[in-house]
Amino acid sequence: MATRVVTVNDILDGHVGLDLECFDRIYLNGWVHNLQVPGQVVSFLTRHLGFPIPSPAILEKIGLRFRKEVIEYAGEGDIPVIRFAKGDRKLDVMRPYLDRLVREDRTGVAAIGCSASAGGRGCRCR
Repeated sequence: MATRVVTVNDILDGHVGLDLECFDRIYLNGWVHNLQVPGQVVSFLTRHLGFPIPSPAILEKIGLRFRKEVIEYAGEGDIPVIRFAKGDRKLDVMRPYLDRLVREDRTGVAAIGCSASAGGRGCRCR
């Protein structure tokens, strides 16, 4: 009997919503209901990821890996990485990059912005 490959869309269907706040920028926030409960976080770290000890250091590694991969993606795509300073109006800082896409008559990622709210950690991976 043939089985169908399960896709990301199959898994996320009915569980993920996309909230568009502005047409020239999109914020993606992931939220997994069960991971809001401490016991489920332990289960995720030990059963799902296979770590014998549910350490917060694992979560740090996941975050660091994600930031590193975003920076690598930016480098491969020649996408500027912008570090916002505290108090910056993010749209004002990003406007030249958005305008560049319009001038070049193309779509895509104009730039990747790292918020000061990340405590300076958002863009530290090289």
